[in-house]
Amino acid sequence: MIFCCTPFRTDMNLGRAYNEVMERLAPDDWACFLDHDACWTTPHWHQQIADAIAAQPNAGLFTAVTNRIASRWQQASETLQLGDDIAAHRRAGQIRTANRQLLDVTDTQGIGGVVMVINKQAWGRVDGGFVDGLFCVDHNMHFAQRRLGSRVWLIEGLYVYHWRGSSRDPKVIRSAPKAECPCRTLRFPEPTVRVYA
Repeated sequence: MIFCCTPFRTDMNLGRAYNEVMERLAPDDWACFLDHDACWTTPHWHQQIADAIAAQPNAGLFTAVTNRIASRWQQASETLQLGDDIAAHRRAGQIRTANRQLLDVTDTQGIGGVVMVINKQAWGRVDGGFVDGLFCVDHNMHFAQRRLGSRVWLIEGLYVYHWRGSSRDPKVIRSAPKAECPCRTLRFPEPTVRVYA
């Protein structure tokens, strides 16, 4: 089963909220986490995730492309000038569904976790699961999966609109718990390996 949700805690500890969801899953279940300020652009997103899992069942993580994100390989360049016209983003998402490629982003600087798809077993192999905090929780899980030898895949045809509210809100930036993360200081190569889902 694939369970999709947007976990939340009033203390803004997103990592702990993710762990609380993962603890409830059956051993073969997958969780699909969607940021609170993101939305799917097509009705086919669930099937795209299921197809990616079928193609790479031993993956450590999957993620999606989006409009506002720091990692260049996750940016849907055709959407950068669309502003916040959701109808335009939905059209872009529909066009993207024709792309059935998965891009191996394991050896990059870390995914932006607007969408994170992980199964119970991959999560369970990471000591402590997701780290505590709001920012860099996604990067830490990416790096943990890489250390364990698991691959991290970008579903290039899965496009999600992202408002990116939290990382632009000074109050949230000041008050949210932060995870330690080397992603801002280390440099990694651009991803180039693709497979088909």
